[in-house]
Amino acid sequence: MSHTFPKKILLMGHTDGLGGAQTAYRKLFDFAKQAGYEVKIINITDRKTHDQPFGRIALIGQVEHKVSGLQKITKYWNLVLSGMRARRYNPDIFVSIGLSNSSNFISKFLSSGCFKIAQDFIADRSQEEDIWNNSRKNFDGIAVQAPSMLDYWKKTLADPSGVNWLPCFPQTPVDGVLKSTKDKSKERVRLAYFGRLAGNKGLNLLFKSLAALPASANIALDLWGKGDQENHLKQLAQDLNLENKITFCGGYPANREGAELMASYDGLVLTSTEMEGLPLILLESMAYGLPFMATNIGAIRDCCLDNPDTILVQPTQDEITTGLSILVNRLVDNEFDPIRLRKYYEQNFSPAVMGTRWKECFDNPKLFFS
Repeated sequence: MSHTFPKKILLMGHTDGLGGAQTAYRKLFDFAKQAGYEVKIINITDRKTHDQPFGRIALIGQVEHKVSGLQKITKYWNLVLSGMRARRYNPDIFVSIGLSNSSNFISKFLSSGCFKIAQDFIADRSQEEDIWNNSRKNFDGIAVQAPSMLDYWKKTLADPSGVNWLPCFPQTPVDGVLKSTKDKSKERVRLAYFGRLAGNKGLNLLFKSLAALPASANIALDLWGKGDQENHLKQLAQDLNLENKITFCGGYPANREGAELMASYDGLVLTSTEMEGLPLILLESMAYGLPFMATNIGAIRDCCLDNPDTILVQPTQDEITTGLSILVNRLVDNEFDPIRLRKYYEQNFSPAVMGTRWKECFDNPKLFFS
């Protein structure tokens, strides 16, 4: 009687920070382990091995992320070491979580029998970008994050073969946490933003939209996250006389504390203006029944299709102002349904739904990307 060994999977991704790419990497690792595959990892990180957040037993390589000067020699050496260990491991499938020069380098060490997949989180990318062209050359398949991103490449590329979509796993929802349905008609509407305080997030537009609403609007906006725009945004809040409405809360907690925090709000806002795929924070918001207003950037529209508990607007000042007003009014009128939103998440974006698609890919990657 023959014995079938589990497929050997090699994953490579970033572990520093709390962004969507880091979450997608960790959760794909968890899925592959739980699904019974043999899994090894190569981390892109500037932290020491003992500080890695997961999978230290599975770690076969570690490569620096940001380097300068003589550090580049160390990075190159670690890339070579990681590549040699990857070759010895001889995986059936290699997945790079995100496009990177480092993963392109590692791919060249692997045998032709290894199917190589590179995930791309950025929608509407130019086909002239070096990282895209290098990844197309070195990988057998490019996995974009959502169906609309695949549609873009089908329209853009003369030959879109080798491109398909694979979802990014968000944080697993905490059991028993769901937004309350209590009446908001006489209470302050509490909105939240969770994410980096970065230039592409359109927070300046959000602040100006908040300032443009009637003075009688009883709204509070909490910002959870850090980033290089924090000082600028604090000054803007002061200039717009929004200090009594906007609170900078710093980094947000994880696990149950973070889930209960998210579910305690009335709504979430995400006003990105560029450089997005399908933000995982929106999937987490749906998992806890928290309605949101978001801009039509990247693949955000994919989670708003036939979804009455979301508001999708164009990334302009006027559209965001109108959308924010609609969000607040619908919250006051109790028009959103947390249970319905949670059901939408379970039917379209739950770990079980995502896992089914990844298993289809891992079972026969050549067919999946044909």
